[in-house]
This record gives sequence, structure tokens and C-alpha cells, in this order.
Amino acid sequence: MSRTLDHVPFAWHDLEEITAEFDRLGLAPDYGGVHDNGHTHMAVLGFDDRSYVELIAEREPGDHDFWPRHIRADAGPAAWCVRVPDVAAECKRVIEAGRPVRGPLSDSREREDGTLVEWDRAEFGAPDERRLLPFAIEDRTPLSSRIAPSDSVAGGPLTGIGQVVLAVPDLDAAERTFRDLYRYPRSIREQVAGFGTVASFPGRPVALAAPDGTAWLDDRLSDLGAGPCACLLATDDLTAAREAAPLGEPTSWPEGRVAFFDSDMLGSRLGVVERT
Repeated sequence: MSRTLDHVPFAWHDLEEITAEFDRLGLAPDYGGVHDNGHTHMAVLGFDDRSYVELIAEREPGDHDFWPRHIRADAGPAAWCVRVPDVAAECKRVIEAGRPVRGPLSDSREREDGTLVEWDRAEFGAPDERRLLPFAIEDRTPLSSRIAPSDSVAGGPLTGIGQVVLAVPDLDAAERTFRDLYRYPRSIREQVAGFGTVASFPGRPVALAAPDGTAWLDDRLSDLGAGPCACLLATDDLTAAREAAPLGEPTSWPEGRVAFFDSDMLGSRLGVVERT
């Protein structure tokens, strides 16, 4: 089954605050509306390839299942999503692979212009795996209603989401999971300052990071468990990307180079990857 990287939810306690920081970085998102739970709302940074970063926050206190711990902790990357043509078929495949499934679940949000956007989603794995593994989404309304390129990045050097970096306590075990469940190729590994050992899967939108004593990742794993720790936007030309956005010095990354946005608020949680 075809699986396309769809989006990365980026969790923050206050939508205006995180939107202002993205604006400052030249990544102005578009307000996306209120979810049907009534408690969360979001903004969309959409790219030309129809992947997007979803800035998500609570608009009022209440019960919801859109990563409340991550939102209240200003965690940034909270999960990652793949787009599939048939979410029920993906559920069946994962069940047959021996892993539990939550879903399909029906969700929606209402845009400011009154358009209702609807989709079905499913989450996979045991509770401690559900942020490590991608959740799946199938649109019920047109994809164009849910995502469009944002003016701030359309036609520019940032073309989409290149990789989701997943913090894991055991690199070998996590790699086996992705090779077994998604038929990923063997990883390419490299030591990267600030991330420990990074394993990147050639041609796939995923990298794994095992801290090796890296303090912020050790703390993140302790507080939030295995799952996304950084979102890397894609570019074919890192030099052009650095001319267009406030990015730090490039550093080596498995399969290429990476540079992180100059943001004390975000640290190493948002960057740009140029893959060779």
C-alpha cells in the first residue's frame, strides 16, 4: 500500500505564540480552524508537495486525545502521519502483522470560511509505540480542502517535510520494527552532535536518534517516551534555503546535510535537510 508522509503535528500551549515564532522564521502558517472536539485548534504550514506542519494547541481546557501532554509541555513534534488510500486496509494489514490498532476513527475541523474538512484516521501499536509509529489518515473530503501550499513557502527552496526524527532508547530494536512492519531498507548510521547516533533509512522520510548521553534527548525520552523529536523540512539546495531563512551552519547527516533554524524557542526541533 502506498504511504505518503502527510504531516507532523507540532504541539504548543499557545497557538499565537508558536505561530509568531514561525512567522519570525519566514514560515508563516495559515489558520486552519477548530477541531470537532471543540478544545483544540490549529494552523497549517503547507508545502508544494502537500505535506505540512500542523501547529496545534488548546483553545480551552478539556478532554481530547490530540497529544495533551505534548501540547502542555511545548514539546513541538508530537506525532507523525502518513496518507493512505484505504485506512481500513492499513488497519487490517497491521493487525495481521501482530500489532494492536486503534481505529478507524472519524475526525473533522471547520475552517474559518465555514468549510468542513473530514477524514478517517487510525493509530497503531501498543500505547508506548503510538508516537513512534505513524498514524494513518484517509480523506473523506478533498485533500485540497485540508491542505494547500502556504504563501510563505510556496515556490521556494523548502519543498516539504523531508524527515521526521524519532527519539528511541534502542536503535537496533527500533530499526527492526520499521524493517519488519514497513519493509524499510537497512539504515545508514552516523554520529551527529546533539542527537547521538542517527540512523537514516535511504529514500524514506524517517530517521532514528539514540541519545548516547545527549541530555535533551535523554530528558525527552524520560518525559514523553519514544517518538518524534525533530522535524526536518526538505530542500534540494541548502545554500538557497539558508539565503531564504535564518538557518545555522550545516552539519553532516546520514545521506546528506542538515541545518537548524536559529530559534532559542525551538532549539534542534526544527531544521532543514538536504539529502544526497
